[in-house]
This record gives sequence, structure tokens and C-alpha cells, in this order.
Amino acid sequence: MSRDLPSLLRAVLRNGVIVGLAMLFAVLTRKAFLGALGARIVWVTFYPAVMVAALYGGWFTGWLVAIASCLMALYGWPLLGNQPLILDRGDLLGMFAFLFNGSMVTVVAEVARRARLGAIQAKEQAEASNRAKSVFLANMSHELRTPLNAILGFSRLMRIDPAISKDHRRTLDIINRSGEHLLTLINDVLDMAKIEAGRITVESTAFDLHAMMNDLIDMMHQRAEAKGLSLELELEPGLPRVVKTDESKLRQVILNLLGNAVKFTTQGRVALRVGIRSHGGRGGTTLAIEIEDTGEGIPVEEQRRIFEPFVQLGHKSDQKGTGLGLTLSWQFVELMGGTIHLESSPGQGSKFCVELPVERQEDSWLVPVRSNETRMAHLAPGQAECRVLIVEDQAENWQLLRQLLEQAGCQVRVAGNGAEGVASYQAWRPHFIWMDWRMPVMDGAEATRRIRALDGGHEVKIVALSASVFKADREKVLAVGVDDFVSKPIRFDKIFDCMAKLLGVRFTYDEPQERASAGSATEVDQQLLALLPLALRTELKDALVSLDVSRIDGAVHHIAELTPALGIHLERLTSEYRYTTILQALLTFPTDELKEGALE
Repeated sequence: MSRDLPSLLRAVLRNGVIVGLAMLFAVLTRKAFLGALGARIVWVTFYPAVMVAALYGGWFTGWLVAIASCLMALYGWPLLGNQPLILDRGDLLGMFAFLFNGSMVTVVAEVARRARLGAIQAKEQAEASNRAKSVFLANMSHELRTPLNAILGFSRLMRIDPAISKDHRRTLDIINRSGEHLLTLINDVLDMAKIEAGRITVESTAFDLHAMMNDLIDMMHQRAEAKGLSLELELEPGLPRVVKTDESKLRQVILNLLGNAVKFTTQGRVALRVGIRSHGGRGGTTLAIEIEDTGEGIPVEEQRRIFEPFVQLGHKSDQKGTGLGLTLSWQFVELMGGTIHLESSPGQGSKFCVELPVERQEDSWLVPVRSNETRMAHLAPGQAECRVLIVEDQAENWQLLRQLLEQAGCQVRVAGNGAEGVASYQAWRPHFIWMDWRMPVMDGAEATRRIRALDGGHEVKIVALSASVFKADREKVLAVGVDDFVSKPIRFDKIFDCMAKLLGVRFTYDEPQERASAGSATEVDQQLLALLPLALRTELKDALVSLDVSRIDGAVHHIAELTPALGIHLERLTSEYRYTTILQALLTFPTDELKEGALE
């Protein structure tokens, strides 16, 4: 009880102050502004005081002000004014009516006060919840993506080892695909949480739309083939090659829809159709995408739930994943200013239709994509030594990066935390520093600030390594003074491209081991092409012009049956989407001079 006494005294004092101020306000108002009323309309003076007291002090304080107002009218006003406010029985009845109405006013004011306090508390709780969610997401991202960095990195590093057999390479491919699938599931959960926290944005870039669609079909081809499904890509004539929108979100939307279509279709086909819709006078362009399957279809009553989080339809055996794919697809399409809807009937398959606003770009925006992810890099001959310091506390992470850089020809040292990193910089003066951001003893931010303050610290290139997926975190990291930011799990091509950009060094890349004997990647043997039947050359040319992947693969398959050497080379080129290389070789044969090949 003794501990409650100070609180009680503070409450009494607070209520007393509020009552006193309210009554003072009422008296001054009556005398200064309402004196001409005399003894008429007495209670209009005291209602505002009751309301204000109840709003800021609670119903009890407001009720006290109502009582004090009655006492002031009965006994206090004759002392302050020239005449009393209560003149007859009617005024007494008015006083009781005021007391009753004042009580009602205090109740209403108390409700309003509690609503206001509740709103403030709810806002504070929401802000605290968002802060807690951000902390949780940051920790979750770091803890999950860090081990994935080692799983994906070492499996890729082993895969490009020339001593690895084809069987082991296939096993590593399975490990890598499984790791990528796990990374996708993690990203789904994190993206959903980021959307709820309002921390996801749209980042538009120009990219090769045709290459993306072919890449997505290629990614799904093996899964569809395993189920005996036909996977088709239909690109509408006139579809621009280069468009501008959020590439990563568009890729994830289509991948989610394609993956579901293949998963829930047991026979028949899955088709991806892509077209463009122009809006004349408005100058807008809409990308129209359809993913259609011949699956079981979705009942009307379940179509309403299909985009809800964690909803998984179909058989239990098919329910793999987070149940967030369609929810994220809907959210991403909405963020990009588009629409998505479903057309489906039981027994007749399903069709998801997506429409997105995009910007057309000239083909000059197109930058050839060279994937170095499965190639080993080496410093090009004739360059000076390249000293690289890795500041990283996780052994599996620095071992992967060290092995990758040493095989590329760099001199590498490792520091286990920021403090060791600062000391290593002073002793060794590296040209480049890969700086992990979350470390014990001293984190990457403090280590970067100290290195920048040392002699020559502004010349060394420092790139932050972090498992964070938040754009705001990236901006905070860059503000510390690093030259760039690379997220985990690391991609080999990102590592070497970043070093080449910042240091000006050049790297050469080995051919993928399984393709090393397949011949040149930039030339097609004209003599072998000349031996092909005219009809087969024409079929391949027409398939390339229309970018019909299934026709291209079919034509290459027939060519491989006739001449395996040329077939292997064409398979290599088509797997890298070098359709232009093949088409240019075919166009060297004039139409009027084509002859039937000897193998016909």
C-alpha cells in the first residue's frame, strides 16, 4: 500500500488542478464574455468546463467539475457577481437537469478519452510490432541465408572441378537445385513479411523479355518432362524484346504460376503465352501473360480463396511449399500496377491471366547476358598482383570465398572479425576487402569507418557482404562508406563482376566442363549444315525466327540423329539461348541456291 500512496496523491493533485483550472476558465468566461446574460442561460457557461475536464481527467474529474459548477452557481457566484445565478425554483430544476446532463457528458467524454488513449496505445503497439518484425526478419534472413551460402557455393565450386565425374556432377546439380528451392521458400516467407511491414518496393530495369521467358521454360522443362507433360512457349508476333519493369518480381510471378500449373497437371500440357497490348493515345503498353494448363481445374467456391496466404488446394501429396506463391504473385502484380485473375472450370483446366504496364525499350538497351555461375574465373594474363582481404567470422563462408579467389589467381588473407580486419589492412595493405557486416568484437560498419580513417583508407575498395534482404539496410550499409553491397548467398559471377568493376581487373572464364569438348560457342560448322536436308534446315530456321522453343528442340533432336557432332554443338548453343548465332549461320545459305543435302 505504501508504494501506491504516492500514485494516489499524484492522482488527487492532478484532479484538483484540472477541477480548479476548469472552474477558473468557466468563471472568467462568464464574467469577461457572457456578463450581459446576467442570470439567464446559466449552465451554458459550465458545460465546456465539464467536457474538457472529462476528456483530460476522466469521468470522475468531469463529474467533480459538474458538482463544483452547481456549488459555484448556488454559493460562489453571489460573492463574485452583483447578483445570484439561482433566483427561483425553476433555476433549481435547471441545476438538477445540468447535473444529469453533465453526468452524460462526462460519460461520452470518457468514452472519447479512452478511444483516444486506445488509438495511441494501438499505434505504439503496432510500431513496436513492426520494429520487432524487422529485427526478426533481419535475424531470420541472416541465420537462414548464411548456411545456404555455403551449401550453394561449395556445390557450385565442386561442380566446376574438372576432376568431378558426370555422375557426381549430376548429384551436385541436385544439391544445388534443392538449395535453390529452399532459398525460394525462404524468400517467399521473407517477401510476405516485408509486404506486411511495408518494406518492399518496385525497382524497374530494362531486360531481355524473350530470354527471360525461354529461361523460365527451360527451368520447368525437366519437371514437366518427368510428368509426361508438354511445356509450350508462345510469344506473340511483335512482342518487344526489351521492356522495362521489375524483372525479379515478374520472374517470380511467372515462375510461381508455371510451377503450380506443372505441379497440379497430371496429363496434357502447360502453355505460357506472352503478348503485348498498346493503348494508342495514352501511350501505354501492357504485357499480357497467360499460363494455361489441362489439369483438374478449380471449383468456383475455392477460386475465391486461391490468393489467400497459406491456402493449398489439391491433393495432400501435391501440397509442398509454403502456400504463399499465389499470394505473393497477387501482391507483386498489384505493386507493379497490374492485375491478375483466374479462369477455371472443374475438369477443364485453369488459366491465370496477368496484365502489367511496361515500358518498351530499344534493343540498344539489351546487354548480352553471360552466365559465369558455372565457370571458373582466372585473372587475365599481364596484370599486376591482386591482394584481397576477407573479413568474415563464419569459417564456411570465408573458406568458400578464399578458395574461389585463390583459384582465380588472387592473393588472399582472412580476418575473423572487424578488429582483425583493421589490423590486417594496416599490415598488408590489400587492394580489395570483402567485409562481412555482422561480426563479433567489431562489426563491419565500425571496421569500415576505422579503415577509411587510416592512411590510404579511401583508396582501398571495400564491398559489404550481408545476408540482409532489405533495401533500407543496403542504403544504411552504403552510407557508412563502402563501395558496393553484395548479398548472400553469393553468386560467383557477382563476385568477379564486382571486382572487375571496382578494381579494373580482367577475368577469363573456363568453359563448363561438360561442354568443354563441344566446339566453339560462336561458330556453326557450315559444311555440316550444308549436308542437312533442306526441309530440316528450313524447319530449324522457321522455329528460330518464331522463337518456338519446342520446335527448335525438335529440329535439333532430328539433326543430332543425322549428325551427332553438329547436334551436340547446336544443343549447346540452344541451351545458352544463342539462337541468333544459329540463325545467322542458316541465313548464309541463299534460298535459291539451297540444295538437298547428301544425308537426305
